[in-house]
Amino acid sequence: MLKATEQPIEVAYGLALLDLDGVVYRGKNAVDHAFESISKAQSAGMSVEYTTNNSSRYQHTVAEQLRGFGLKVEPWQIITSSVVAARMVAREVPEGANVLMVGAGHLRQELERQGLKVVERVEDNPVAVVQGWYPEVTWNELANASYAVERGAKYFVTNRDLTIPRELGIAPGSGSMIRAVITATGVEPVASAGKPESAMYDEARLLASHDGSTPVPKERCLAIGDRLDTDIEAGNRGGYDSLVVLTGVADPKQLMLAEPHLRPTYISRDLRDLHEVMPEPKCVDQHRFVCENATAELVDNEVKVSDTSDVNALRAACNLLWYLADCGEKSIADLRLPDFRLQER
Repeated sequence: MLKATEQPIEVAYGLALLDLDGVVYRGKNAVDHAFESISKAQSAGMSVEYTTNNSSRYQHTVAEQLRGFGLKVEPWQIITSSVVAARMVAREVPEGANVLMVGAGHLRQELERQGLKVVERVEDNPVAVVQGWYPEVTWNELANASYAVERGAKYFVTNRDLTIPRELGIAPGSGSMIRAVITATGVEPVASAGKPESAMYDEARLLASHDGSTPVPKERCLAIGDRLDTDIEAGNRGGYDSLVVLTGVADPKQLMLAEPHLRPTYISRDLRDLHEVMPEPKCVDQHRFVCENATAELVDNEVKVSDTSDVNALRAACNLLWYLADCGEKSIADLRLPDFRLQER
């Protein structure tokens, strides 16, 4: 169920684990209110790390893009799936070990930064294979990865996203190419660095402490994203509180029908809610919830809310529907749901 806070989010949590696309920017364009909200939260004492499944973009490249929008960002604050994958592999194989890589220059850089030797041929006897995404991947690279995995090399991947949005449409993502290796070898990856696995958030906590000081306690970290099946699920898998913003993929209907492993801790229109106290959706009875002045109730087979433009009504509706689903009283898929049109405040 959705929770409440006694303090503004930026005070209640010490470290924000922010997704990028759909939360901070959309391609080359800034998400409305994102950058001023992040800057204000940092001024209030909140630390920020940016987490992305992208394995091909260098940290400094992303940092430069964010600086162009007016943010103060250092490259180490950008946690890519290549950064996480290289650290995962380094823990599992001997120092200086041969590792076969399928990926872009950023992945190579991170593996070498961890003291590993990147090789390109199965004849070099790699002890591990790390597969990421980049548009120039070839059949020979996938074949070499398959040969190495067949010979017993540990298999790691940067992320398992099946698709990736490109300028001309939706294209095969890292997960689609990983399936080719799995099909050829019958071997599943040992681990994936990207969301919805929680490894990215775990590594971000360690990196925020610069591997020296004590990491921010998990209960003081907040995963923030626009996708339930990556950002929010990763938070739930790792035991992190999470906040979904409605500036990207997630929409009110997805939220109302979300299964337990996809449910966020908080719902927000946009990042301006970092400066707000989260209100508590309260149960009046098993068919009615309230959130501040907004209400959601079940009448026959319809969920009715006080105002379809009010995010508090959405919060109340989500807790009502999640309650009904979890107690098994109603099949929520058969209910008529409110058609939310949340207004700009």
